[in-house]
Amino acid sequence: MRTTAVLAPLVALVAAAACDTRATASNSGGAVAERPSAELESCGATADCAAGLHCFDRTCVREARSTLGDYLAARGARAASIEAAIADYAEALATYESEKLTVPPDLDCAYGRVLAKAKAKVEKAELAARVLHRCLLAVPVGSALREEALAALTDLDGVGLDPKQIAKPALADLYLTRAPAKPATDNLTITVTADPPVAAKSFPVITERLAAADLRAQLVSCWDKHQASGALSARFPLKVTYKPSEFDDEPGVYKLVMDPVTDAASACVQAVAAPALSATKGVKDKLETTLVVTIK
Repeated sequence: MRTTAVLAPLVALVAAAACDTRATASNSGGAVAERPSAELESCGATADCAAGLHCFDRTCVREARSTLGDYLAARGARAASIEAAIADYAEALATYESEKLTVPPDLDCAYGRVLAKAKAKVEKAELAARVLHRCLLAVPVGSALREEALAALTDLDGVGLDPKQIAKPALADLYLTRAPAKPATDNLTITVTADPPVAAKSFPVITERLAAADLRAQLVSCWDKHQASGALSARFPLKVTYKPSEFDDEPGVYKLVMDPVTDAASACVQAVAAPALSATKGVKDKLETTLVVTIK
């Protein structure tokens, strides 16, 4: 009788524990069911991934891919120019849409990064922000694609990107809603080159004169009015002619000639350069070239 009295409470306790699922989950080491891994999230087997995905290299990737679309994206990644790359990626997206397939995040992310490199054009910068935001909404936190997209977006800060727009859970109407940022003028550098290059020994007199401190404020003013994405490149023709003297005891005369240009930025820089170079006496060679003044 005593043995039965002792065992009865133990049997009841074991039965109660067997019915308590919380005790099983916390004490027996059993795994609690979790949601399937989404695209680009980690996995151990395809069973871990959501429908339409399979596990490859421990990452859930989609099964529905466009071979032609992916080929065009691969070609865009190897394109020789930014414009060619943009065209290839745009065609890749169009191919996915024509095949009624959802554009994969990795393609969107790559397209956005290339578009950001063409930020000097407002329409390209605006589209870059939209595509990169779409990328952010599609990729998991902590992924390399997300970090690369964020880095590309920071490059758009100087052309007016409003960071609050990319913090939204849905795509915005406009992204470049701030005034473009300008780099500090103290950090600007002014370089002068010739196209084609000039071998004349006295040519450095011209480049040194245009880079002189007394012209900096005027050239920076041109940059301030005409710069695009922090840089200005001005081009204008320069010709130095020589007229021999009519007298044996007098030297000939070298004269600088600059034909006017129509481009506003180049015309601004030329207006600064013309009087400065005309007053320069050290040019002693005939030459003809195009001066290229870069301020960035």
